[in-house]
Amino acid sequence: MKLLIFVRKGCCICDSLKNNLKKIDLIKLFNDLEIEEIDIDRFDLYDDRFRKYDYLVPVLGLKMKNSQEIIQLPSVSPRLKEIQLRNWLQKNINEILKG
Repeated sequence: MKLLIFVRKGCCICDSLKNNLKKIDLIKLFNDLEIEEIDIDRFDLYDDRFRKYDYLVPVLGLKMKNSQEIIQLPSVSPRLKEIQLRNWLQKNINEILKG
């Protein structure tokens, strides 16, 4: 499964969240979890399918293997640091997986 992070280049809040995510050993949380960064302003996203995140970035979403559906996670506080962010991720992803 993939943890998608929707960002905008030059967004300090996005950069902060990305840096905090890099400090977490996601494999220990979920052994098949990978991070994929999506810059919503990239020119190659010609269909504007991520424009809905225009004023919301950073946004986290979960994409299961063998599915195109993106499940948006609740808004995350940019103030969460390593352990808090790890616990937040674990709680929210577990809720989705149970769902």
